[in-house]
Amino acid sequence: MREEWINIQTFDRVHQAELRKDILEKNGIYSVIVNEQDSLFLSGQIELYVSPENEKKAKALIDEFEGLTKINSFIELKPIAELQTILSENGIETVLKKKEDLRYIVDNFELYVKNEDLDKVIPFLTGEKLVGWSVLDTFKKVRQTRYRIELLNEKHIDTIIIKKKNSEYHLEEILVYVKNEDFSAAQTMMNQLNGWISIRKTDTLPECEILDELLAEKEIKSLICVAENGYEIKVEANNEEISIDIINRNSEWEVCVVYDSLVKSVYHRDLLIQNNIPAVIINEQDSAFLLGRIELHVEKSNKDKALEIINDTEKIEE
Repeated sequence: MREEWINIQTFDRVHQAELRKDILEKNGIYSVIVNEQDSLFLSGQIELYVSPENEKKAKALIDEFEGLTKINSFIELKPIAELQTILSENGIETVLKKKEDLRYIVDNFELYVKNEDLDKVIPFLTGEKLVGWSVLDTFKKVRQTRYRIELLNEKHIDTIIIKKKNSEYHLEEILVYVKNEDFSAAQTMMNQLNGWISIRKTDTLPECEILDELLAEKEIKSLICVAENGYEIKVEANNEEISIDIINRNSEWEVCVVYDSLVKSVYHRDLLIQNNIPAVIINEQDSAFLLGRIELHVEKSNKDKALEIINDTEKIEE
């Protein structure tokens, strides 16, 4: 994909590339971020690519939005507003934008700063200057984070979320911060999860993620938790029976495509989800040497349709 596409801009910070990517996708242009920064020394470049036919339009859109960098976003206002307040108290001006994200069908909130203020913000995003706050937990999925934030809000426990990217895998990690005085109560609450019932245990995280996707498709909240010798998925007690029924009726999942490029696997997964086909990436790459397989899984009944969509997209790009 990288050889065929056009590099329209190069950055030294991933936040800058992500802002432009968001701008393009809101205007119907798919783009790919390629992060060549060395994970130890943070040298190298971060590049933004689009397909050749979108080059002129993409450059024109980006030119209109220069000057701001998105530093955080979430589908709930409160964790973003908390960070905004802290930055304001430290003399850093921010811009809070509200948008309608059709993937979640809820309001989504984004926090921006002027490009020249980005260096001042970094210590807050790393937690170095979040004085009085501690990391409660980390998550890979926005949905898993959101449900836990909702539980904490019910107990009037304030939170801040910070999104980070793993430069090797381009995977989102979400850190949940709570105030130091609330940490013990929040930790107990998350460990106990009163009112939530375990309905299935799995050996691996991807297996749990597949079940989570199935339940989300039926608008049932579920929490993925670490369990003895694996993972478990929990639902609210009043949804126990229907959730078990959905999982028991679950059709078999199969490997749809195998990749050696995580960028391309994420592209195809997002494409399938946009076409209402649940898809999950199982990344077996070794964290040090990037060896192993990257597998895209879909339900067996959707495999033919998924392959058709992927093949059609590949033909268009050629």
